[in-house]
Amino acid sequence: MAARPKAASRRARALRSASSLTPEPTGSTEEAPPPSQPDEPDPPAPNGAPAGCWFDRKAADAACDFFPRYLRHTEGEWAGQPFTLAAWQRRIVRTIFGWKKADGTRLIRVVYIEIPRKNGKTEFAAGLALLLLLGDGEFGGQGYAMAADKDQAKIVFNKASVMVQFSDLLMQHCEAFKTSVYCAQLMASFKPLSRMPGTKQGFSPSFAIGDEIHVWPTGELADVVHKGTAARQQPLEVYLTTAGIKGVGYGWELHDRALKILEGTLVDPTFLPVIFAANDNDDWLSDETVAKVNPSIGISPKWDYIRAERAKAQESPRLENEFKRYHLNIWTEQVTRWIPIEAWDACAGEIAWQDLPAAMKGRRCFAAVDLSAKVDLSARVLAFPPETIGGLWHLVPRLYLPKQRVENAEKRDRLPYREWERMGALVLTPGDVIDYGYIEQQLMADAAEFQLVETGFDPWNAMQFAVRMQGEGLVMKEFRQGYGSMSEPSKQFEAEILAGRLRHGGHPVLREMVKAVSVATDPAGNIKPDKSAATLRIDGVVASIMGMGLAMVAPPAEPDINDVIMARGGLAA
Repeated sequence: MAARPKAASRRARALRSASSLTPEPTGSTEEAPPPSQPDEPDPPAPNGAPAGCWFDRKAADAACDFFPRYLRHTEGEWAGQPFTLAAWQRRIVRTIFGWKKADGTRLIRVVYIEIPRKNGKTEFAAGLALLLLLGDGEFGGQGYAMAADKDQAKIVFNKASVMVQFSDLLMQHCEAFKTSVYCAQLMASFKPLSRMPGTKQGFSPSFAIGDEIHVWPTGELADVVHKGTAARQQPLEVYLTTAGIKGVGYGWELHDRALKILEGTLVDPTFLPVIFAANDNDDWLSDETVAKVNPSIGISPKWDYIRAERAKAQESPRLENEFKRYHLNIWTEQVTRWIPIEAWDACAGEIAWQDLPAAMKGRRCFAAVDLSAKVDLSARVLAFPPETIGGLWHLVPRLYLPKQRVENAEKRDRLPYREWERMGALVLTPGDVIDYGYIEQQLMADAAEFQLVETGFDPWNAMQFAVRMQGEGLVMKEFRQGYGSMSEPSKQFEAEILAGRLRHGGHPVLREMVKAVSVATDPAGNIKPDKSAATLRIDGVVASIMGMGLAMVAPPAEPDINDVIMARGGLAA
């Protein structure tokens, strides 16, 4: 019987077999990429590079050639075609894999790439992951696609998995499973990671890809992964993101570090900062600015898409901020002005606010209340959804203020509350605190006059109110005022106003609230009205959004049986 090969010999053969996937330029074949560019300048040495560092042109070009030779794009018009690196991607790859320390290991250990959306960063990240998994030849390598949540972590991982399945050559070396890409020859794997690994035995990443880090609340996961790389010879952490909210989260922390390195105030030759972003002095409306910060413009994103998004961004300050953040890579403030008053005024409609209740009589509606802490403005708003596709929303507000507080409120806000009360736009309740009984009576009247489906309330300060209303037979629905509940209806509220599909009759108190409201954005792009930034109470706006939110998720109204019968020609004789 032949002697069993020693483990070291088996490991050496595996390393040679898998690491051969990093190609040396060869003669032309059907699979071969375009030849490396002999006149391509070497990227400059990182600032502060230690003595003995050198540029390995052969390794740099081989890493670039890996992409078109073995990888295919995974989606869209380029799906199935060889992954030929864009110039900006090629510069990054050559810098990472070309610059070596005196001992021959890579100098770069952390890469930070900040680039606008739709420039191919996620596809690029997936390709880098496979290059690191296979090209490094690291036996027992562990690679991770990191993100703030499981679904986001799977995006880079799934692209890498599809790339393996698209390549007959890679399938000879890898298996693509649901939660891992595995190379048996190297006993190396690439997996998604969104939760803390804790004290998991054997956790020793050789590389990690962190995606969309502007939404990471902290760098806790990144810190654990970084510490886990201690035993690896040349680990690499790659972080990719679009700009987020100024001063918020781990993305801002790395952004700040990257800027300091680029400016020369911080020296770290192992950290490669790559930032494509507009400056404060750049004209955000110009094609020149877009082209400067979107290195793949014309291929992805397309010019038609960018110009359409830019035109839409001019409709409101929030959309302007969104365009700057996503497409010009500008970190923006968390709180911004929101609804242009001109757009709001254009939605007054032909029916005055005094006549809207009578015009809406008998219609299906959803109520919402936003109650103050008894001493300030409170609101009840009825939201009437469109009766046809593309029809109009209607809002009928009712605002309340304690009568003994009105003089101080007028001095503080410089608004004519007593004049509004004489007009019928505001209810002044007796005493120096809000009498919720007035709002309760109004809701009961609403239930008699309209098809009141349900009433939304924030359980934080209206639970007892809701219990009393339920006792009167009304359907009460909890509606919290955090990002999770408010974001989609807030965006709908904004969209209907900008499209001119909302009618409010020109209600004067609600108009002042719209003028005062600002919108807050979280790192994930969710929005909500920001009470803390408002110059006066905005309860009417908040209640309007809550009412629309209830209508958006409610099942459609059942058709009236008489309407159905008449539509079908009436009853047979």
